Amino acid sequence: MSECIRVINLDRSPDRFARFIERHPGVPIERFSAVDGFKIDRDTCVINGLITNINEYTPGAFGNMMSHLALWRECSEGSEPYHIVEDDATLRHDFLSVTSALLDTLDGWDVVLWAHNFDWPLQIRPAQGLGVAVVQYDDEAMDAVAIKSFLQDCVKPMLLPLFSAAGVCCYSISPRGAVRMLSDCLPIGREPASYLEKRRTAWMNTAIDVEMSRHYGDWRAYVALPPMAITDNDQNVSTVQGRSAAHLAALHHAVIT
Repeated sequence: MSECIRVINLDRSPDRFARFIERHPGVPIERFSAVDGFKIDRDTCVINGLITNINEYTPGAFGNMMSHLALWRECSEGSEPYHIVEDDATLRHDFLSVTSALLDTLDGWDVVLWAHNFDWPLQIRPAQGLGVAVVQYDDEAMDAVAIKSFLQDCVKPMLLPLFSAAGVCCYSISPRGAVRMLSDCLPIGREPASYLEKRRTAWMNTAIDVEMSRHYGDWRAYVALPPMAITDNDQNVSTVQGRSAAHLAALHHAVIT
């Protein structure tokens, strides 16, 4: 498979891309010029079948969505899987060698998450017949020393069937997976995802990771445990949620009656 890592980065944030390169010396990187959600006409996107007229993504989340969709479309038209990474991610030192070997063990996969947000429940299906298991991290324990240790680790991850996860800072898609993902996700409205499978609680659809999470259980989707990348997930400096983070956090949970 291609060893190039496609990094999503806004033209107005060259410093973020420079830091990404500095963190990953010698890694083959291709910069993808991110879509600026403030410059996109939503009505045109409705007409083109990308969103419905009830989609409520912020401009930052909208541009992020469009960036990921563009890379899915590129991948769907080729024959090689894509590594897609956001510019605030940090990859483990052996990312390319380990992920390549793990993907070679899979047959007919759609998407593999190499990272996920630690402040949100991860739902997996560890084995047939056991249902859904929930993984919850103590994200407050992850200080700078712990993160540095993690990034230098050599533990080989397991790839487990994925049911629900937050975050899309680092993942791989296959061409067939990209076709399926585009077909299942578009047009994107505001249908919620599952926050926890056994609770009547919805996860409001405020970004592309929520839309993807709606479908993981139906796709040939996997997640790496332990992860192969991390992100600060700091919404105060996020180009996706930005200053609306506090407002969105209050809206993220809505009880279904």
